[in-house]
Amino acid sequence: MTNQEYVKMMVESLEKKVDLLKQLQGLNQEQKNILEDNESSPEDLDDNMEKKSSIIDRLDKMDEGFQGLFDKVKEELNGNRDAYAGDIKSMQELIKEITDLSADIQAKEMQNKELAKVRFSHVRTQIRESKHGQKAVASYYASMMGNTGMRGLNSGTRRNKD
Repeated sequence: MTNQEYVKMMVESLEKKVDLLKQLQGLNQEQKNILEDNESSPEDLDDNMEKKSSIIDRLDKMDEGFQGLFDKVKEELNGNRDAYAGDIKSMQELIKEITDLSADIQAKEMQNKELAKVRFSHVRTQIRESKHGQKAVASYYASMMGNTGMRGLNSGTRRNKD
């Protein structure tokens, strides 16, 4: 392969990375909606996180591939900047877009993390209240059964001592 082909592959790799980051942005918005919707299920959140994880894995592989390509053409690019000026400019613009997308994604991730904390705290509170409610019902039931049993036992065994 020629250096020009490697450079073209690098540009295409950056374009694909932009597309994947935009997909990740969409999944972050979906995750936010899931976390804000009290009717959403844990499976909804799990599915969303699996999709995000898959994209992140693909991004990691793309970064490795891009670095490998860059290592092959680094000297050529530095030595012949004029010959690759258009490609270098394209890559710089794509890298700026990637940086902006990455910053936005990180900010949204932090917001979603806070939403998740609030949501899970609310769920824990509901579980705790449910357990207390169950204990109260069980206690009430036990006391009623105990009182009923005692009344029946007491009334049946009571004798008039007079």
